[in-house]
Amino acid sequence: MRDPREIAALLYELADRVAFAGESPFKVRAYREAARRLEMDALDPGSLAALEAAPGIGKKIAQKIVLMAKGELPPGLVRRRVDQPPELSALLRLPGVGPSTARRLWAEGIGTVGGLQDRLQAGEQVGGVSPGQRRQLLRAFAERRLGVPLPDLIRVTEELRGDAPGIAPTGDLRRLDPTVLHPRWLVTRAEAEAARRHLPILLEGIWTIGPDAVLVAEEDAFGPALLRHTGPPSFVREVEGALARHGLHLAADGLYRDARRIACRTEAELFEAAGLEQVAPPLRGLDPAARKEAPTRVLGDLHTHSTWSDGLEDIERMAAAAIERGYRYLAVSDHSQGLKVARGLTPERFREQRREIEALRRTLPEGFTLLQGCEVDIHADGSLDLPDELLEELDVVIASVHNHFDQDIMSATERLIKAIRHPLVTAIGHPGARKLGERPPIAADWEKVFAAARDAGTALELSASPRRLDLDYRWLDRQGPQGLLFVIDTDAHSAHELGYMPLGIAQAQKAGVQSSQVLNTGPVEEVTRPLVAR
Repeated sequence: MRDPREIAALLYELADRVAFAGESPFKVRAYREAARRLEMDALDPGSLAALEAAPGIGKKIAQKIVLMAKGELPPGLVRRRVDQPPELSALLRLPGVGPSTARRLWAEGIGTVGGLQDRLQAGEQVGGVSPGQRRQLLRAFAERRLGVPLPDLIRVTEELRGDAPGIAPTGDLRRLDPTVLHPRWLVTRAEAEAARRHLPILLEGIWTIGPDAVLVAEEDAFGPALLRHTGPPSFVREVEGALARHGLHLAADGLYRDARRIACRTEAELFEAAGLEQVAPPLRGLDPAARKEAPTRVLGDLHTHSTWSDGLEDIERMAAAAIERGYRYLAVSDHSQGLKVARGLTPERFREQRREIEALRRTLPEGFTLLQGCEVDIHADGSLDLPDELLEELDVVIASVHNHFDQDIMSATERLIKAIRHPLVTAIGHPGARKLGERPPIAADWEKVFAAARDAGTALELSASPRRLDLDYRWLDRQGPQGLLFVIDTDAHSAHELGYMPLGIAQAQKAGVQSSQVLNTGPVEEVTRPLVAR
């Protein structure tokens, strides 16, 4: 039986191949909607009745899902794989490459990401790729040299754990960096062969994870090995100092007291031996004082979507999921009118939504606040996609870039700064507008952007969405996060995606952000107070 996520990936591929063939956009949307449902909902892919009863999955697609759950492929997918580019889905995730561009590339014999990268980096002219697209694609390929996107490596980790349950990520992967140049996993000798059976793994024809990515440690020395391979060196030295005060020392092959090796199977045992509390891997790059001030939780999420725009759940379900997570507030921040692909809302529809939210508020538990926000598009010139009189009616305003990604550095910087200085903007959503492995960040001068944000008191979002993890902590200037305000949000399009929040908190921790700098670590009044104060 195939895993639901495997089937969702096949449905996304089928949607891409139907789009490439120029078939009905409604069919494309239906396959993608079904894939998203399968990813987010606890549906049994082998049950036709359960699938047909689920919203967003019709009878014909339900039949295809049951077929795929049995290990078979729909004939239409098999046929299209023969007639179309082998890496079509990967090509379509590149910036500026839609179905029509992919068709022109295929006519030139380019059907893989690697093939396109080789041609462009060699300086060759490629039909169907404009100068602007060429610049954007070359930036995307340069971005890929920073490493494999974290969400891809999380998936690989889950795959490896299928046969080697004790395997553990190490290094930058375990410390949750957005991209990892040299991913490595640690496994006991007993599970090494099982883990290596999965390798090599080829990710979209660009990154290859080979057998050397699996490191081996003896079972009774796994804890010290995991500490060393997780790093960073400064933290390892800190633990070594604490161990020395207890008459212990680390060697390459384990934990020792004098010349006698001591069994230490887990990091928990190692921290206990050192007399230390365990430290989460994302915090290990900070000094002890900074770790104490780092955020560990939020009280609400300010950037979520509902079925009013492109979300999968209605507002009532999103609010219920937030309450289940112990949140004190949730902002539903649906897209504005300019983003038609996401069914963005006009001012009139925002006011209709407000009436629904006000009615829902009367039914919600005391102590929980449902906020109405919006994710308003930032136009190419920095103006916003909604009039000020509408923005004034909202509780939260997240301003984001969703188009014109190929602007030059001056234009991109001025665009963000103009939005930052708008007195009604609470925060800039996913400031770099990147998608890991797909689209590079816009070419902004981040030092100027941060200076403007410090001056205006406008928060910057640390997006927990796995494909974004944006703002990237590595972009911070020499001042670091000092003087800046942040929000940590999930950009959730379903109740399931509210669970991404720990990834965003990890990025804040890695950046050295203090809890007091994050608006949504405080009560709901703190979320709107900066807006009122300006």
